[in-house]
Amino acid sequence: MKRTAPLLALLAGCFFGCGADPTGADAATDAAPSGVDAGVDAGPPEVVPDLVCPGDEGCPAGGDGALHAGAAAVSITPPLSDNEPLTVDVDGDGDYDPEDGDTYEDVNGNGAYDAVWLAGFGNGRRATEVLNDAWARALALRNGETTVVFVVLDVVGFFFDDAEPIRAMTADLDVDYVVVSATHSHESRDTIGIWGRTLDETGRSDAYMAFVQERAARAVREAVDALERAHVQYASLRLRDLPGGVLRYVSDTRDPQVIDDEVRVMRFVTPEGATVSTFVNFAAHPEYMGSRNTRFSSDFPHWLREGVEVGVDGPEGARRDGVGGVTVFVNGALGSQIGPGAVRLESWEGEPVERNTEAAARTVGSQLAWHVLGALGPDGGSTTDETAALAFRRHRFRAPIENRRYHIAYLSGLFTRGLYDYDPDRAIRRGNFPYVQTEALVLDVGRAQLITAPGELDPALFVGGYDGAYAPAGVPLVDETAENPPELSRAPEGPYLRDLARPDAEQVWLLGLTGDFLGYFIPEFDYELDPGVPYIAEAPGDHYEETNSIGESGWPIVHRVMRALLRGSP
Repeated sequence: MKRTAPLLALLAGCFFGCGADPTGADAATDAAPSGVDAGVDAGPPEVVPDLVCPGDEGCPAGGDGALHAGAAAVSITPPLSDNEPLTVDVDGDGDYDPEDGDTYEDVNGNGAYDAVWLAGFGNGRRATEVLNDAWARALALRNGETTVVFVVLDVVGFFFDDAEPIRAMTADLDVDYVVVSATHSHESRDTIGIWGRTLDETGRSDAYMAFVQERAARAVREAVDALERAHVQYASLRLRDLPGGVLRYVSDTRDPQVIDDEVRVMRFVTPEGATVSTFVNFAAHPEYMGSRNTRFSSDFPHWLREGVEVGVDGPEGARRDGVGGVTVFVNGALGSQIGPGAVRLESWEGEPVERNTEAAARTVGSQLAWHVLGALGPDGGSTTDETAALAFRRHRFRAPIENRRYHIAYLSGLFTRGLYDYDPDRAIRRGNFPYVQTEALVLDVGRAQLITAPGELDPALFVGGYDGAYAPAGVPLVDETAENPPELSRAPEGPYLRDLARPDAEQVWLLGLTGDFLGYFIPEFDYELDPGVPYIAEAPGDHYEETNSIGESGWPIVHRVMRALLRGSP
C-alpha cells in the first residue's frame, strides 16, 4: 500500500490551483479530442468508429452463420492472508487503530498497514472473512469470422487502463474484442484506490490487480477453448409485474423516480439442450449487505447466479431446478443510487427482511433467480433461435476530468491511470484539464442490442421516464417538499438511448460499468454543483452523484459517442 500526501493539504492546495472556479465559471469549454463535440445536438455526429466487426480489415464477414458459445468462471477472491497481523489490538476489535496504540507486523516492509480493503461506502472496511467468492466470469460468442468475449468481474469498478492488460494477455487468441465489465460489488476488494484505511491511503494493491488481470485472462481463454455450437434463448421480465412490485427488489433514492425494472436474459444452449451460459442484465447496486458488513462477498449476484445454475426454492415450498452452465451477470443503468436504499424486502412467506444484511442480499438474489428461471421455463414466453448474428462497433475517445476530488486522487496517487492532453507542469484548471482514454461499444447478438456505458448511467438517460412511466407504484415522480427538487420542465424530450436502438431489436441491454469506471452520468438539467467548493461538497438536495462524476461535460461527450454508434449500428 502506498502512502500519500495528507488529503487536507492537497485540498488546500487544489482550491487555488487544480479545480474549477468556485463561481461556476469553470464549466468545461475545451473541445474534446477525437472529433467528439461536447454539445449533444450540435450538428451531425462526428464520431467515426475505430473498430467495426464484421467489416474492418482483420474482421471479415463470412462463415457458415452458425453461433458458437463458450463460458468459464475463475475465482478472483483475494487471500485474507493479505491482512497483515496485528501484534497489539488494544480494544480487540480486529481493526488497526494506531491512535489507540495498536501495532502490526509489517510483513512486506513498506511502512504501511496492508489489508484487504472493501470498496464502496467509506474507508477502513477491512475484510474479516470470505462469505462467498468473487469471480471473473467470461462468455465467448462466435459467428463466422466474428468473436467477442464478455468478461465480468466482481469488483466495484475497473479502469480502462487496467482492462487493456487483459486484452494484451489474450491477444494471441482468435478474438476480435474482449469487453470488460464490473458488477460494482461493494463487498469486494478495492480496485480503484479510494477505499483504503484512511482518505489519504490507497486501498488498491498492485499485486491484487495483476492477480485479477491474470485470472480474467484465464477465464477468457477457457471460454474461447470451450466454444461449441449453440442456440440462443431470449427471455425477459418486469419487476412491476411481480408480487410486491419494483420496491420489493430495488429502489431509487434520487428524484425523479426512474427505475429500469426490466431483467433481460440470453441463455446459450447446445443443440442437445445443455446450457453453456445464461447471460443476465439487471440494474442495482450490489450493496444489499450494507456499509457495516466486513465479510467478503459478491453480494446479491452470488445468489442470483447460484440460483440460476443449481436451482432455488420458491413460494409455498416449490422449487425450480437450475439450468446449469455458467451464469454471467452484468449490471445495468444503476446510476441515481438504484439499489437497496428504500426497498421493502419480503421473504416468500411475506415476512419483512431486514435491510443491510446477508439475508437481504440472499433474498433479492435468490428471488430474482426464481423469476429468471420462470422466464426461461415453458410458460415464460421466451423465444429460441438456432443462431444469432454477431456484430459490434467500438469508439475510443478521451474525456476531460473536471472533478476536483478526482484531481486530488490523481495528484495523491490514489488513482493510477494515464492522463492526456494537459500540461502537468501547470495548475489543473479550466484550459488545462487532464483527459483520460475511454471507450463505448454497441453490440448486436441476434434479437438483442447491447450498449456499453463506461460508468454508472442514470436510468432516465436510458429510458426517459419523466412522465412517471418508470416510477415504482405509489411513489411520486418527484417529492416537491424535498430541498431543491429537480425541475422536470427542463428535462429533455426523447429520443433516449433505448429509443435509438436498432428498430428490430427485441431486447435493448445497457451494460453499466463496462469498459471503464468514470463515476456517475447524470441528466444535464439536474446536474448541480456546490457554488463554493464544487465536487468537494454537495449542492443542496440530492446531488451526491455530481461529486463522483468526471464533470459537467462528461455525459455530453459520452452521449454523443453513444448516439453516433447507435445511429450507425451494425
